Order: sequence, then structure tokens, then C-alpha cells
Amino acid sequence: MIHATKILSEFAYKLKYEDLPSEVTQTTKKYIADYYAAAFAGIKVNRQFNDAVGEVILDMGGKAECDFIFSSERIPAPNAAFMSACYAHGADMDDGNRKAMGHVGAHVISAVLTLAQTLPVSGKDIITAINVGYEVYNRVAAAVQPGLVHRGFHSTGTAGAIACGAASAKLMGMDEEGIYNTMALSAIQASGLIIIAESGQCCKPINPANAAKTGIISARIIAKGIKSSIYPLESKKGFFHAMSDEVDEEMITQGLGEVFTVCESYMKPYPSCRHTHCGIECALDIRQRLPEKAVIKEVRVYIYKNAIDIAGQIKVPQVSDDAKFSVHYSLAAALLRGHFNLSDLDISHMDDELLRIISCTRLIDDPSMENRDEGIRGCRVVVLLGDGSEYEKTVLIPLGDAAKPLSWQDIREKLHGCSEGLLSENQQDRLMENILSLEKAESIKTINLYGV
Repeated sequence: MIHATKILSEFAYKLKYEDLPSEVTQTTKKYIADYYAAAFAGIKVNRQFNDAVGEVILDMGGKAECDFIFSSERIPAPNAAFMSACYAHGADMDDGNRKAMGHVGAHVISAVLTLAQTLPVSGKDIITAINVGYEVYNRVAAAVQPGLVHRGFHSTGTAGAIACGAASAKLMGMDEEGIYNTMALSAIQASGLIIIAESGQCCKPINPANAAKTGIISARIIAKGIKSSIYPLESKKGFFHAMSDEVDEEMITQGLGEVFTVCESYMKPYPSCRHTHCGIECALDIRQRLPEKAVIKEVRVYIYKNAIDIAGQIKVPQVSDDAKFSVHYSLAAALLRGHFNLSDLDISHMDDELLRIISCTRLIDDPSMENRDEGIRGCRVVVLLGDGSEYEKTVLIPLGDAAKPLSWQDIREKLHGCSEGLLSENQQDRLMENILSLEKAESIKTINLYGV
């Protein structure tokens, strides 16, 4: 097996801002803007969990060194990153990567932007460290998928801890050995189960939150001269063996330093699990073509097994958190309402017709709807009406994917919808302006990334 830890730590150490193509730096800023949009959505829709976690974190006290999203409280950096990551993943509107089968910005960007408050770093340093985090996460997680998720692990928390360690060490200016040891110490602590996609979904943000916190703590410990484990990914007692039966080494090395995976990742236009998005798109398209007063008799959803396993187990949401992980509910809501946005997470709006559509929706395992090499994670929806007519739509790649990217205008509209009621339009504009000019900032302390 290749020495993946050495390959990635060497890459992270050598990477300079000047090595990043313009497309990569611009895309990175777009992901930062999307991160804030997702975080504001998470603040609004996951309030009970946020309040509970916030009370516990603030009661810990500690050094007043960093603030976190939409808060003037100053707390220790690891805890501030923990809180920001909780918010960023709270509505499941944060970015991700299909090969890694998990989310990235919620932990990597939280760790980097928080730790940056304590260091004399520039906007260019921040963009570079974020790309280190994306490369490590997307490659390590992809290498152990789908075995990792089949074992019940959540790559967002597990590989996320290693990514946040690498990104934090890079931001702190560590050498290759320091980055290696930080990745090792983070790997030891990597954790997170995907069971939170089945029940207790409000707690799902704990995984990226722990990843962000772990990365910062690990980097700070290693900076004090500590040496961690050798071969933390490759050893028989290491990350790869613990997380999966098969490791795809190509995912680590293919295009490293030439193809930056932030440009291969995705953003989410809908506040739900990514496995529901193609179904939502199909439903929205079919709805526009249905005749007035159409009576839907049956809905057939041809979709891949991973989607059924992760987002096909909940038919009728019992709590609002369930709505984010239900192909049945999200598709039915989009089909009947013509949208799926934050308001649709309120299940008190369910009526008899929505329940009827859910009851006549059938998920059918179709392996042709997933092809990892070709970037396909789609579905085909067939709606049968009472008069015998059929309406069909296939979406193989969901909106927001690298092949169907969101524009800056899309991101601006997403930020507006997600931050409405929290930020004024002037504050939204300032936030966007600060992100767009991030590479010009000599120090993060001279700009206000929160817009408040």
C-alpha cells in the first residue's frame, strides 16, 4: 500500500497560493459564501440542538480568543469552530463531495476561519489552507468509500477530522513532519456514525463539529513538539483498515496537485440530504407538465441502493428533522407545492393529499442510476395518473454538482433566503463583498467575514 499520509502531508506542506489556478481560488470563495448561507439556515432550522450545544459550550468557559458565526461571544478556538460547524451542518444545506460521500466545508472552513482569528495570516493563507483541507478530506474519504458508509461510519466526521488537522497545521505554518503528525493525531480521534441519518437527525452536526474541534486541538498539541503515530492511515491498525475492507489508492494520488477537488465538489440548492435532490428536481419538472386537477395514482422512483439505504427509510416524517432524510416526503412536497425550501422542513404543513402521495410512492433499486466514475448519482421518476397517462423525468446529475454548478447569483439568492431574518440586505452585501475580496486581505482581523 502507498504511504498516503506522507504523500498528503508533503503535498500540504509544499502547496502555495500561487500554485492554485484562478478557477480554484474563485471556486473556493464561492464555497465560503455557500458555507455562510448553509450556516444561517442551520441557525434557523436546528434551534433546539443549537441552544443545547451552545449552553454546554459556553458553560465550559476558557480563553476568550475567537468568536463564531452570528455571535459576539469569544471562546477558545476549538469550541468556536465546534459551534460554527454545528450551524453550518444544521440544515443539511452545506456543500459536499459525491466521491467522498460526505460534507466538507462545514468542518474545514469552520476550522480554518476560526483558527485564523488567532494567527497573523492573510486571505491567501486562508484560501490555501482550505484547499489543503478539501484535498485531504475528499481523497481520504473517497479512498475508503463505499466500505466506510457500509460499516456505518460518517466520512464527514471521520475523514473530516484528518482534513481539519491538515488544514489547521498548514495555516499554522508547520513543516511536513508537523502536518504528518497532526494528521496522525487527528486520525486517532476520528469518529462519527451515519446512524444519525436514520434517527436523531438534529444531532448530525456533531460529526463535523467534532472534526473541526479535533483538527485544531491536534495541530496545537503537535506544535508543542509531540510526535504521533507512524502510518496512521496505512497501518493494519490505522484508519484505512478500520474504516473499510477495500482502499482505492488512486483516489489519493490521481491528479494530486493538478486537479483540485474543490472544483469537483457540489453545493446544495435544497435543505435535505443530497440523495434526495435528483428526486426533487424530477418532481419539479414533472409538476410543470401535469394537467390541472391531475389525480396522481402512483409514483415510481428508480434510484440507487445507497440513496435507498440512507434517505429511503423514512416515508412519513415524525419530526421536522426526518424531512431532510426522506426521498418520499421531499419528492411528494416538491411535486405538490412546486418547491422544496426551508419552509418545507416544517412537517406541520403536511396534509392528506401529501400523505396520500407519500403512500403511493415506491422506491425501486436501479444500479444504473449510480456510476461513481462518471459522476452519476441520479434517479428516474415516473408519475402515473388516474386516467392512465404517465409523466417521466430522469436526472442523473443534480443541480449544484461541478457539471451543473450554481452561479454567483444562485449563491447570492441562497444567502438571501437562508439569512433572511438574521441579516439585513446591507449586511448580506458586506459579507459577499468581504468574501469576494478575501485574497486581498492582509489579515483576517482587518475584515469582517460575518457581515454583522
